[in-house]
Amino acid sequence: MLPTHRLDPDLLPLQPRPRRSVNARSVGLGLLGVLIICGVTPYNDYALNNTFLVGNNLPLGVIMLAFLFVVFVNGPLSRWRPRWALHGGEMCVALSMALVSCALPSSGLMRYLPGSIVGPFYHARSNTQFRAILLTLNLPEWIFPRFQSGTRASGLYDPLVTGFFGRWTETDAHGNPTAFPYLAWLVPVCSWGVFLFAMYGALLCMVLIVRRQWVDNERLQFPLAQIQLSLIEAPARGRWLNATMRSRSFWVAFAAVFLLHGWNALGQYYPQYFERVPVYYNLWSLFSDAPWKYADAKLKDAAVFFTVVGVTFFLASQIAFSLWAFYILHNVYKMVLGSYWGDPTTPGTQDQHFGAVVAFAISLIWVGRHHWAVVVRQAFRGRRYPERAGKYAPRAVAFWGLVACSWAMVAWLTLAGCTVVGACVMVLLLLMLFMVITRIVAEAGLVHGQLQVPIYKPWTWLSLAGFQRPVPMETFYLGAMLQSVHYDFREPMPVYTAHAFKMADVTADNGAAFDARQRRLFVWCLVGALFAGYWTSWGSTLWTEYTYATTQDEKAENPINRWGTYDNSRYTIVDATVQYARGNYATPHNPAAHFVFGGLFTGFLSYMRLRFTWWPLHPIGYLMIGTYPGAHLWLSIFVGWLAKVTILRYGGTKLYTNAKPFFIGLIVGESVAAGFWLVMSIALSGMGLPYKAINIMPG
Repeated sequence: MLPTHRLDPDLLPLQPRPRRSVNARSVGLGLLGVLIICGVTPYNDYALNNTFLVGNNLPLGVIMLAFLFVVFVNGPLSRWRPRWALHGGEMCVALSMALVSCALPSSGLMRYLPGSIVGPFYHARSNTQFRAILLTLNLPEWIFPRFQSGTRASGLYDPLVTGFFGRWTETDAHGNPTAFPYLAWLVPVCSWGVFLFAMYGALLCMVLIVRRQWVDNERLQFPLAQIQLSLIEAPARGRWLNATMRSRSFWVAFAAVFLLHGWNALGQYYPQYFERVPVYYNLWSLFSDAPWKYADAKLKDAAVFFTVVGVTFFLASQIAFSLWAFYILHNVYKMVLGSYWGDPTTPGTQDQHFGAVVAFAISLIWVGRHHWAVVVRQAFRGRRYPERAGKYAPRAVAFWGLVACSWAMVAWLTLAGCTVVGACVMVLLLLMLFMVITRIVAEAGLVHGQLQVPIYKPWTWLSLAGFQRPVPMETFYLGAMLQSVHYDFREPMPVYTAHAFKMADVTADNGAAFDARQRRLFVWCLVGALFAGYWTSWGSTLWTEYTYATTQDEKAENPINRWGTYDNSRYTIVDATVQYARGNYATPHNPAAHFVFGGLFTGFLSYMRLRFTWWPLHPIGYLMIGTYPGAHLWLSIFVGWLAKVTILRYGGTKLYTNAKPFFIGLIVGESVAAGFWLVMSIALSGMGLPYKAINIMPG
């Protein structure tokens, strides 16, 4: 028998401890990304009129920054100084912080919020009926900026309002320009911040609750997260780039798209030398007769967006097919309707959409009912064996956090002038819409998602049913403001958060240091990114709005951010409030019948999808009928779907796997091309030279 000896632990070779994912480097890099995204976006989007820096659920700015950092900073470090390079976990933390902050500076919040606050005062100058309503509303002053004279009536012509829609021209007694009125905005920035961070807290808790059901139980694909992970995947030791970015097909696709957009951009500057390569078709002249003339405009005039083509390659074929097939079927219906009755309009589409959204939400609750039951039980009596704990936060904390933050939203709305019942209805509707859009993007990978359910919809329905002003004017007005701020659910915070958690899950599975403490810190990093981004976005937005009266490109559009500040507030707040005050709602259709039809049809699609694997239609396709992305992106989705099914049909899974870098290259190439011309616009504008806005993605 061999003798045994007790080994001295001090004599054992030291094993290097893996560097933690949440550390000073990763958090600092993430904050830098937050400041760049939230600081530059308003100036780029509204003053320069460029392609939106965020713009969708796969933010152009984040993809561009990640690519530049990986190739020109982390790549060289990985090649020659591997110990200094950021590993996948650190990159995940930094990218997630920048990603979550994308919910703030543009369509997720700041494109609409300031205009929703001061826009009604600007419009009240020419709309006497709305002016009478606005000045008699019993609303607290802390939701509005502080006007110079201190009265709401003076706000109509206050420089704070006129300077926002034009430019700040106020001077002191000596004729010197005065500072922008930042302090006058401090109270509404803080007061609205209370509501918004209660909402973000509720949404964060909601994502923590649904994460296990969607990721582990239903195994949703999260197509956008796959693309983001392909950029931050750590290369092998001593390598410059990871496997995806070393692929030749990646660089072929990247170069082709980058050079194509560059050539077309030069064609805008010098049309006599550069003939633009069309990436669209225009068949209006061919489709001028019946039945084609009754079809939607984007069926006759559509463009290909390579980012959407690339993302669609990663979608489930059933979902991609449904997204374009429902659009075609809807247009066939319109052509038949127009041919026989002379009018292709379908006035009940929005009510059907509302019913579809509610039915889709109910289906989500039903499918995950066992998981929700576990969450509720743990919230009331704690966790018991063999129940699992929450990965990023205890389930009881997430549940009671959701409840507390939701009640904080209700309390804020009540203090602002809502009735308690009205506030509860609007908060529940708002949370439902955020949950549905988060699920849609997690499953379908829609680059641009949209839901068309006004927050004040219940009150208009009650008015149609004969109830004169079912809620006070204050409740309706605040609902209209919420609707104006969250008009299209285009850049929603829970979508970015859900994808951040998915990336953290994958990087942890790949060996990154993400223990329980690190996961808790990761959640606080996301909260810190939102806090820093909120203040940065406010400052950048106000500076941009008060500095520029017109866009700086050759179009010189006035005012800047016209839809976000001027048109949206007039349509969503002013017109809607006046119509509610009049109570003269009339529709050529039965809203309840269309609502029920939309709900039943979505329920049927959901049942068939869950029951039969061969069923080809997904309810998400039906949900996108009549929306902006449904019309503008159908052709790109069709091209991506066709490419995927062709590759799988003739090359199998091996060719499909090998083709992934090519389609990621399409996405990155388009993002970098947009970023290049963004920088060119900034440079030309800074030198006082004329330039043309190069818009690559839809705005």
